[in-house]
Amino acid sequence: MPLKKFASFLLIIIVLIACFLIPAGAVSIPFSNRELRQQLKSETAVLIDGDTGQVLFEKNMNKKMEPASITKIMTGLLALENAELSDTIIMSHDAVFSIGRDTSHIALDVDEIITLEQALYALAIESGNDAANGIAEHVGSSMENFALLMTERSKEAGALNTSFKNAHGLPEPEHYTTAYDMAVITMAALKTPGFTEIFGAEKYEMPPTNKQREARTFWSHNSIIAGWYKYDGVIAGKTGWTPESQHTLVTAARKNGRTLIAVVMKSAAADDKYTDTAALLDYGFESFSDVSFNADELSKDNYIITSEEGVRAEMNLYAEQPFNCLIPKGSTKNDIEISYRTVSYGDEYQPPQVNAVFTLLQPDSLPDYPEHRKLGELDMLVDIINIEDTLSASADNIQSVQDQSKGGISVVFLWIFGFIGALLVILIILRIRNYIIFKKRRRRRNGKYRKYSFLK
Repeated sequence: MPLKKFASFLLIIIVLIACFLIPAGAVSIPFSNRELRQQLKSETAVLIDGDTGQVLFEKNMNKKMEPASITKIMTGLLALENAELSDTIIMSHDAVFSIGRDTSHIALDVDEIITLEQALYALAIESGNDAANGIAEHVGSSMENFALLMTERSKEAGALNTSFKNAHGLPEPEHYTTAYDMAVITMAALKTPGFTEIFGAEKYEMPPTNKQREARTFWSHNSIIAGWYKYDGVIAGKTGWTPESQHTLVTAARKNGRTLIAVVMKSAAADDKYTDTAALLDYGFESFSDVSFNADELSKDNYIITSEEGVRAEMNLYAEQPFNCLIPKGSTKNDIEISYRTVSYGDEYQPPQVNAVFTLLQPDSLPDYPEHRKLGELDMLVDIINIEDTLSASADNIQSVQDQSKGGISVVFLWIFGFIGALLVILIILRIRNYIIFKKRRRRRNGKYRKYSFLK
C-alpha cells in the first residue's frame, strides 16, 4: 500500500476511534436552552447559581423523585453542623445490619469504633450505608430521629418538597426529594466548613480500628470527580443509584469566581448522568454574564403599602448590599426590570418587609430563553416616613358625615317649617292688607253714590 494511502487510512481510523472514545463531556455542547433541553436524557434536572440560588436551567425540577445516595449530602451537612470530626462513633447492631449486605458499605462491624471524620469520608466516597447509619445514631440519637432532623433542615434550606426517612437513601415510603430541592440543600452544604474537602475527595485512607487490623482505602467512583468524565473545576459531588431511582448525580463546580450546582435525576444509563451534568455546567459557565446592581440603584423613595387592616405606611427603601445575578449573553442590564413586593406588613414590633424583585425581560435576541425569567429577590431596609390607620380614619369620617347628616336633617326641617311659616304670615298680612284696602274703597264708592243721589 502506498505511503500516502496508508497515512489517509490511518487518519480515518484515528478519527473513528476518537469519536467513540472521547468522553461526552469533552464534546462541543450547544448553548441554546432549547437544544440543551432536547439533549438531556435525565428525567429531571436543574442548574443553579451556587451563590445566589438563581435558577439558570430546569427540566421538571419540582417533580418528586427517589434520590438514592445523593440523600447523603444532607446526612453530611447535618453531621458537620452538629458534631465534631473528632467525635467517636460506636457502631450498633441496627446501624450495621439494618441495611442489606448487597448494598454499598465499608464492612463496619458491631461495636466497631470510628471517628466522625472517617464515617464522613466513607459516606462521601464509598457511599457507605453502614457509615450513614452510624452518623445518624451519633448525631440524632436514633436513625428515626435523625431522619426527622434531615427533613426539618431541608425546609430551612428552602427544600419544601422533600421528605427523608433515612440517612442513606435506600428506597422507603415517603422518602423523596426534587432536583431543585437537592440543589438548594447542596448550596447550604457548600457553606459548611469541611464539606467540599470531604465530598470532593478522590481518595481517603481509613486507619485500622478495634475491629479491623488493616487500613481501608477509599477511591472515588464518581467519574466527574476522578474518572473518564472528570470535569475541570468540580469541588464536590455525590452519585446515587437504586433500581427504583436509577442514576442520580449532584455536582458543584467553580470557575472564574462563579459557583454552579447541577442536579440530574433518573438517568437510565450510568454515562447519561455525567454527560447531562457536563452539558449543564458548560451551559452555565459559557452562556451567562455577570450583572450587579449597587445600593444606590436599588433605593426607592415614597413607597406606599396598605394592609388589609387598613394600615397605610409610606416609607423609603434602601438596599443593604448589592444584587448580583447572571443573565444570558445577548442580554444587557437594561433588560432587567426591578419591581417591589410586600412580603409582610409588619406590626407594632416588626417593620414591614419589602423585597426588590428582578425579572429579565424577554429580549428579541433570545427567543428560547427559559420561561423562568425571575432572577431573584433582595430584602430591602425600610425607613418609615408616615403611618396611619386608614380604616379607622374612614370610619370616623363616615360617623362624622352621618352626624352631620343627622344634624342637617333637623336644620332642613326647621328651614322648611320656617319658610312655610313665613309664607303663611306674609299671606295673612297680604290678606289683611287687601281686606282693609277693599273696605276703604267700598266706603268711598258708597259715599259717592250718596252724594250723587243727594244732588239729584
